[in-house]
Amino acid sequence: MKQIFGFMKGNVLVMTICECVWRTTIDIIWPFLSLYVLFLGGSYEAIGIIMATGNFASLILYPLGGYIADYQGRIKLIGYMTFAYGSTFLIPAFTNSWEWLGVGMFFQSLVTFYFPARQALIADSIPPEQRGIGFAATMVIPSAFGIGAPYIGGWLIERFGMSMAMHGLYLSGFFIASAIAMFRLKYLKETVANPKTLDFTVTGIPDLIVKAYRSVFGVLSDVPKRLYTLSFLVSGMVFFASLSSSFWIVRAQEVIGLGYQDWGKVMLVSGIVSVIMGIPAGIIVDRFSKKMIAGACLLLGSVQCYLFLRCTTFTHVVLLAAFTTLTNTFMNPAFQSLFADMTPRDIRGRVLASIGGGGIWLMRGAYGSGVLGKSMQTLGTFLSGYVYRYNNDLPWIILSGALALFGVLFIILVDEPKVAEI
Repeated sequence: MKQIFGFMKGNVLVMTICECVWRTTIDIIWPFLSLYVLFLGGSYEAIGIIMATGNFASLILYPLGGYIADYQGRIKLIGYMTFAYGSTFLIPAFTNSWEWLGVGMFFQSLVTFYFPARQALIADSIPPEQRGIGFAATMVIPSAFGIGAPYIGGWLIERFGMSMAMHGLYLSGFFIASAIAMFRLKYLKETVANPKTLDFTVTGIPDLIVKAYRSVFGVLSDVPKRLYTLSFLVSGMVFFASLSSSFWIVRAQEVIGLGYQDWGKVMLVSGIVSVIMGIPAGIIVDRFSKKMIAGACLLLGSVQCYLFLRCTTFTHVVLLAAFTTLTNTFMNPAFQSLFADMTPRDIRGRVLASIGGGGIWLMRGAYGSGVLGKSMQTLGTFLSGYVYRYNNDLPWIILSGALALFGVLFIILVDEPKVAEI
């Protein structure tokens, strides 16, 4: 056990502790965000537009994040932008319209350009031979702390009403994020050797942004062909998963008849499975072919997405949630490990900012990383409300077919490196 968790120290330990605290707050809000938009008078299309607006905002400065991460370092960017991220929670905390919620989402996503630095820092700090279990642990351990958050969120909404519960949760998110930002600044250690000092003055920032875009996209000539293949496949999956990402809970409530606490229980079961299986899944990812594991999970996920359309009771949804979570625990560590294994350390931040790909969580959503992945997520979420209104089965029919296709392509096209990058 000591050998397995030998990486759980230094930066990895600090980031994991922060995620544990953060998940107890954010996991209460996110599962119910789509329903909150509807509560505030928004439409299905408004849900997609708000999510797409947030994803688009994150694209604007994403190259800057990768540039800063590689040249000035990871730590200050992570710490300061964590505080900025938390500050954006004050907008929805004190407003009562879906339009202002969208404004809050825009600024919240705008400052997430520190994510490439966060990803690069974790990849830097985990030995290559332990990346499967390393990435699994950094997801599973925080999940254990946030395991009851969705259930608590559902109870708070039913007990105090949607408006009061969400306002209170957003306000508490600001204070928790501020504390996490200070903790990160104090205890994280820089992994960039000989960091440069960049010009963050009012006159220097525009020039810095231009340099960042040039540098981030200029580094693409150094990216291995196998990494392009991986990124395009994962980003494609992010697009199709984004068509349904905001509507799992909407369909569960409107078609199947689940309440707020029912969905909280579904997420509770999902969290339990994730905690139990996460570490064993990471060990398996390290020992066997990552591309075969990811490909098999995509094929299995295709069946699971179709089964969601056949669910008619709470029991059906709970069982499916456990089943899909088992798939997620293998699939996403395999994705992340492959990206880390293929990306040279000295350009990791910029590569993650440009073609970082992302991941998918069945019954939860999708996340794009880098300009390519974020663009696919933006397009998918924008279209999601229109697709759902046209036919509330269609997002999952499309996703099911896409995952089957991408599963086969993943197995055929992805080329695992014989020697992983450090």
